[in-house]
Amino acid sequence: MKNCLFHLILLILTSASAYGQVAKDFVINAPAADRGGLVGNGITDLKWVDGTLYVGTGFGLSASSDGGDSWTSYTPDDYGGRGGVSALDVGADGTIWMATAYDTTLDEGDLSVGGGIRFLEPGSEEWGFIPQPVDARSDTANGKSPTTTRVQNVSFDLAVRGSDELWISSFGGGVRRSTDRGENWEVITTDGLPFGSLANLNHRGFAALVDTSEHIWIGTVGGISKSTDGGQNWERFTHLNQEAPISGNWVIGLFNNPADNSVWATTLRATGETEFNAISATFNGGVSWELFLVDELADGTFPRYIAFHEQTVYVATEKGVYKSADNGASWFLFPAIRDALTGEGLFTSTFYSVAAEPLPNGEHRLWVGSVDGLASSSTNGYDWTVYRSFISTRERTDPAVYAYPNPFSPLHSDRPCRFQFDISEATEVSIDIFNFAMERVTTLTSSQSAPSFNSFDRAVVWDGKDSNGRLVDNGVYFFRAKVLNAVTWGKIVIIN
Repeated sequence: MKNCLFHLILLILTSASAYGQVAKDFVINAPAADRGGLVGNGITDLKWVDGTLYVGTGFGLSASSDGGDSWTSYTPDDYGGRGGVSALDVGADGTIWMATAYDTTLDEGDLSVGGGIRFLEPGSEEWGFIPQPVDARSDTANGKSPTTTRVQNVSFDLAVRGSDELWISSFGGGVRRSTDRGENWEVITTDGLPFGSLANLNHRGFAALVDTSEHIWIGTVGGISKSTDGGQNWERFTHLNQEAPISGNWVIGLFNNPADNSVWATTLRATGETEFNAISATFNGGVSWELFLVDELADGTFPRYIAFHEQTVYVATEKGVYKSADNGASWFLFPAIRDALTGEGLFTSTFYSVAAEPLPNGEHRLWVGSVDGLASSSTNGYDWTVYRSFISTRERTDPAVYAYPNPFSPLHSDRPCRFQFDISEATEVSIDIFNFAMERVTTLTSSQSAPSFNSFDRAVVWDGKDSNGRLVDNGVYFFRAKVLNAVTWGKIVIIN
C-alpha cells in the first residue's frame, strides 16, 4: 500500500509537468479561442467559479472568464517558489487559494515535496504565501507523531469554508484546519486518535470538501468523514460500517452537486480484500451510498474527478471521460477528442479533471483536462475545441516549424511529439524524419484545411514509430518539414 501511495503521488506530479514548451502571459483579446493560451498541458485541476474557469497545471495556473477566448496565466515566477498546482479552490470573497508541489531527489529516490499554499486576493497583483504546515519535533503530546518535513507532505486537496477557514488534506501531514487564512493550523483527526500518518491510514489525507450546507467532508485512505458543526464532531463512513457502504476506503476525491446537495466520491481499494474501485454517491447525507461505474472500473482504472450540471454527471478517469444524463442511471464514454477546426487532438485516455460551465441558454459547456491538454464542448461532445500550451510560430517565427516535447519519449503513447507551425491557407504538409545517418525513418503527411476563427496554429503528430510501425531507438533524429512550399530543418532527441 505504501508503494502504491507513493506511486500515485509521483504519477500526479510527473504527468502534470514538463510536456511542451512553457507559454505564459497569454492575455489576448481575440475574437475566437486562444488555443495556445495555457501555461501547461498536464491539467490536474479544473474549477468553474462565478464566471471564471481556473485551470491547474504542473506549470502553474491559467484562468479564463470568456469561455477560453483569452487566458491569464501564472507560473512560479509570478506566485513565487517552486512547483505546480496540487490543489485549488476559490473562497467566498473571490480569493484564489492554491497548493503547490514539486519533486526532489533524495537517497530514497524521487519524492514529492509540499510547496505550501499561495493565495491571490481580489484586486491584488501580489500572491501571498503560506509555508507547507509542519509540526515541531517536540509536538508529541497525547501520543501525537509529528510531521516535521515537507517531503511526502503534499496537500492533494484544499477547501475554503467561507472566506477565512481553510481545510487541507495532505498525505504526510494529514488533515489540517486554519480559521485565520493560514496563519495558524491545527491537526484534525476525524477518529479522535492521536495523529500519526505512518501508523493510521485514516490520517493520510487526500480529499476535502465543503458542501452547499457548509458541512465538511474529508477523504483519506481510511474512508470518508463528515462534520456538520465545523469540525468539532465527526461521522465516519467506511467500506465495512454501513449496510450500503462506499466501495473502497481510499478516497482521492470528494465532489458536491449543488442541484441536490448530493456528495460523490472517487473511492478506491485500499487494503481490504472486498474493496473495489467505483464512484460512491450519497443523496441522504451519508446514511447510504449508491455505487456507479463498478463494471467500468473493475480492471483497476482510477476515477479522478467529477463535475455536474443539474442531473448530468461527468467523471474523468484513466480510460476517458464518462457522462450520465440521468444522475448515474446510465453512462456513456466519450470517443476520442479532436478539434473541429484544427484537427488537433487529445491523444490520451488519461483524464485528471472535468468541469461544467453554465451557459445563458440553460445549456452548459463541458471542460475536460488530460495529461495532453484541455478541451471544451458546448455540443454534448459532438464538436470540441482543444487548448494546449505551445509557443505560436506566428509570434516566434524562427524556426517556422519546431517539435515538442523535445527530448521525446515514444514510450509515453498518450503524449506524442508534435510538429508545430502555422498556415495562412489550405495546404499539404509533409515531414520527413531521418536518423543520425540521414536514412529516412518515416514520412508524415497531413492535409490542412484553410484557417478560420483564429485556427492558424496547426500541428502534425508523431508517435515515435518508423514506417514499419516499430518504435525508433534512442538517439538524435532530424526532420525536414515542408509547409506552404517552405522547407524547415530541425532536430529531435529520442530518449526512452
